[in-house]
Amino acid sequence: MNQSNYFVMKRKIFIHVALIVILAISFTACKFSQTKKTSDSLDTLNIDSVKVIAKEAYIYAYPMVDAYRIEYAYFIDKTNPEYKAPLNQLRNIAHVFTPADKAVQTPNSDTPYSMAGLDLRAEPMVLTVPKIEKSLFQLPVGRLIHI
Repeated sequence: MNQSNYFVMKRKIFIHVALIVILAISFTACKFSQTKKTSDSLDTLNIDSVKVIAKEAYIYAYPMVDAYRIEYAYFIDKTNPEYKAPLNQLRNIAHVFTPADKAVQTPNSDTPYSMAGLDLRAEPMVLTVPKIEKSLFQLPVGRLIHI
């Protein structure tokens, strides 16, 4: 299985699991809201609890899903106009971003970028950076869950 098929499959599985979880919570909430309460216990879910849980799940998962959307556009989908480079290959962007660049909502238009999508499933990657003394330099590295 090549990398593109792997990520497409992973994306489909994530979407299906998310839908199953949402449906399970919805059905559970419907079942509990239709039954009569026999006591004032906190063991039942009402529709307000389900809404709160769904909102918290959305807030928690949205950054990861959006980061994956950007990663997929930049490094996996070669037909996407935002495609930058294959995985494990550094790409230096020779132009500044404009409104035509739509994968990231607000890139800096006065900052040159270099980027790489690193596939660490097989082995770790070693990054070396030259010494830079007279300008600002950042090298952010993160996982989808840390974005």
